[in-house]
Amino acid sequence: MKKLSVKRLKKLFILKIDLPALLAFALFAGLIFFYLIPVFERVMMERKRHLINQVTSTAYSLLDYYHSREINGELEQEEAKERARSAINTIRYGDEHKDYFWITDMYPRMIVHPYRPDLNGKDLTDFHDSRGKTIFVEFVNAVTAKGESYVEYMWQWNDDSTRIVPKLSYVRKFEPWEWIIGTGIYIEDVKAEIRRMENRALLISGVIGLIIVALLTVVSRQSHIIEKKRNKAEEELHRSRELYRTLAEAASEGVMIWSENEIQANKTLLSWLLYTEDELKSMEPGNILVSPESAGFKDPEIVYDELSARRNTECTLKKRNGALIKAHASFSGILLGGKKAVLIVVRPAKSIVPRDGFSPQPSLVETISTGFFRITYGRKNIFLDASRPVLKMLGYNSLQDLIPHSVESLFADPAQFRAFRSALESGEKILDRKVLLRRKGGNEFWALVNVLVVESDNGEIWCEGTIEEIASGRVQDNALLAAPDEYVLTFILQASVSSISIPAEKCSEKISVRRAVSLMKEQNINVMVVTNREGEPLGVIDLVTLGMKMAEGISPDTEIFRLMNSPPAFIRYNSSIAEAFGLINEAPAKCLLVTTEENKVTGIITNEVLTGAFSLTPHLIHQEIKNAVTPLSLRKTYLECRKIAVSMLLGRADPYSVSLFISTVADAICNRVVELCIEETGEAPCRFVFIQTGSAGRREQTFSTDQDNAIIFENVTGEMLKNAETYFPALGRKVNKMLAEAGFSLCKGENMAGTAKWCQPLDKWKKYFSGWIKSPGPEELLEISIFFDFRFCYGDQNLSDELREYIRNDLSTTDIFFYHMASAWKQFNPSPNILSGGKTDIKKLLMPLAGIIRLYALKYGINGLSTIERALGLYSGGHLDSGLISGSVRAWKDLTSIRLNHQAECIRNDIEPDNIIDFQIAGSELYYIAERSLISVNNLMIKAGSDFYTETI
Repeated sequence: MKKLSVKRLKKLFILKIDLPALLAFALFAGLIFFYLIPVFERVMMERKRHLINQVTSTAYSLLDYYHSREINGELEQEEAKERARSAINTIRYGDEHKDYFWITDMYPRMIVHPYRPDLNGKDLTDFHDSRGKTIFVEFVNAVTAKGESYVEYMWQWNDDSTRIVPKLSYVRKFEPWEWIIGTGIYIEDVKAEIRRMENRALLISGVIGLIIVALLTVVSRQSHIIEKKRNKAEEELHRSRELYRTLAEAASEGVMIWSENEIQANKTLLSWLLYTEDELKSMEPGNILVSPESAGFKDPEIVYDELSARRNTECTLKKRNGALIKAHASFSGILLGGKKAVLIVVRPAKSIVPRDGFSPQPSLVETISTGFFRITYGRKNIFLDASRPVLKMLGYNSLQDLIPHSVESLFADPAQFRAFRSALESGEKILDRKVLLRRKGGNEFWALVNVLVVESDNGEIWCEGTIEEIASGRVQDNALLAAPDEYVLTFILQASVSSISIPAEKCSEKISVRRAVSLMKEQNINVMVVTNREGEPLGVIDLVTLGMKMAEGISPDTEIFRLMNSPPAFIRYNSSIAEAFGLINEAPAKCLLVTTEENKVTGIITNEVLTGAFSLTPHLIHQEIKNAVTPLSLRKTYLECRKIAVSMLLGRADPYSVSLFISTVADAICNRVVELCIEETGEAPCRFVFIQTGSAGRREQTFSTDQDNAIIFENVTGEMLKNAETYFPALGRKVNKMLAEAGFSLCKGENMAGTAKWCQPLDKWKKYFSGWIKSPGPEELLEISIFFDFRFCYGDQNLSDELREYIRNDLSTTDIFFYHMASAWKQFNPSPNILSGGKTDIKKLLMPLAGIIRLYALKYGINGLSTIERALGLYSGGHLDSGLISGSVRAWKDLTSIRLNHQAECIRNDIEPDNIIDFQIAGSELYYIAERSLISVNNLMIKAGSDFYTETI
């Protein structure tokens, strides 16, 4: 550990001290070589160009002088030219007086060149330099365009004809005589000056670099010495702080720290043992504390290495006078100044007692899944009190069974407990925190926890909170034996499908029917999953289907994928059996593939499996409904299923599962009623679909749900249209009447298939929805909003699918619908104050929640129909944040649970179930849960008001 810390220290020096200085030096060098020198080079070249321009102007004035004498008649033209030529030939300039001028004409011929007299008078048209450039032709071209210019080429070094170097010349045309006069500079001169400057810069940079390195060495050495001293002081300080903090934090409990040199204890433990601090230092831990853990106490470092996690055990303390104290002890490893030590926290068993003053009302405990608890405040949190739901969730029979277990031991994830404890220590409120807890038997479950730190008038501090299981997962041990006979089915229906699923045997899509049948016989199974090359499920096959196909003459060598039922139906491993009941009869081959969160198939659920799971299986229920021929027989089955739903509530089943079960039974009864009515009325004149709307469409029916349905028939004309307009309303009225006799009340608003307005061809329905979407009337929107929850029930599903696709396309082109729909919900703003006004219609508390979630689902094209499915779809699509979705889902479940439990209580008391609850009578805890739900609903409505540009909803 020490070596690691030294390495880290060196890295820290390099990053904090050496690296910045080196970067500064690199920037300094870069400034010189990549900026200053290139700029200097450009400036020098410009100065040289300017120089040859100026000296050429001087020579040009000399030519002009002789030309003026020619014009004045003082000299003949040839004499003037000869004198000018001689004057130019003798001019020299530069540091060594070797720079010169030359003159050519426009042919070009050389007039005069001081260092190449051999060229004088010669034709220079074909004269080129070492790179093949025709120099003098370039001069002519250059001055022809502008009269003057710069030209770069290769030429001899002044008077040295053996040295050819780059040269830049300035040429200018003398118009009167058609001459070109020019001079130049050698680029080598400029490069030589730049090299000299670079060498000087390199020398200066090197000197500066050496100085910086020297300074860095001194600073780094001094800093290293200072840092070592500081680090040592910090280690000592950390050791002292950790030691005294550990002792101080557990002042109410006995604390012993066993290190290599000594045993230390806090005053609490010393007072129990009657030893002094000096006496305890020289003793062995095994002489003080007797437990299975202390039997091998010899070396604290060895014990530290063995303590991979905290251990709790019962022990006996030996006092100085020989008396014994029964206690609970926890052992954990700690580091003191980098040295291994063992921390032992001891508390006498008799010191843990429950406190008074915490007794939730029994009525609440029986109807609501939220549990209430009280725990100590401090480093070690233990239970002081807990309501029955808490004990049931955690798997304990009584409070006395729970008290010996610390709160920490119930957390399945240590990181979550650390965050939980940190929040309590800082006085933070813990609201709706999702945590993974562990039951007594070791099973884990997710729960929502709320905790508040409370301080009494006398300074006593403790924590109070609530806990709510997020999802019911397994059947509890012996639960069936303890349940009344009439409600025994509930414990099976609320269990997860993973508890009854059978292994999923798989086969390749390419094997033959003969091979598939052989495999199924070998493994004694009736259903098999067909997979592709990647192992993904494509469909399912069953022996019955294969037998029938082979009896029809299908070749045994046919590839199995040609006969499989596809696509397969899936269900999550943690879904309830009640949900499986709702899905299996619509699944191919009447089976469901059980999948994990990662969508891996782990098992199969078949009707046979469900039959073995409980006595009144989905198959039997559906069979009873299918065989029913009168409304009275259907009503009998409905009442039996309602009794099952009541038992599910008593078994604390998830309210969504209960509602789904009720809706699934209602669907099956509705299907049978339509079949019976068609048998009585005669075959339909054209294709049609019977749809469920409202809560039935969302599969959120309760014990007090009226009918919401409609009929869509295909677009026909002429005589067929007349027949349809006569047939379908009559069919609708018969269906509504028979459903009412079977137990489903008629809709007071007449939103039923028997009403002519809601029994129309597909195009008419499209016009309905188009009008509602594009020209909505806010007053009627809430009445027609239930139709946006329509769902296929019986008939030709293509018609309902086509209407749904039409609605989706129509909604994507307008926003006015969302504005008006959001505004329409203002009148249902569910203030928590409504709970104090006497009797409350809980259905009206749920309406805005379902309505706003529906609105968002329509906006973003979410396919789910139930409020829960839509909410989860909005979350997975990233349209609403997790806090808002979590609050909305919890609010729906809490309010639906209250609603269903109230209706179930009405049924048990032979009262017609309703939605009216007096929260003043129901109790403060129920009031609290409803109030919390309304706050979540309000938050959702405020969000909708913002998103859809309405005033605050």
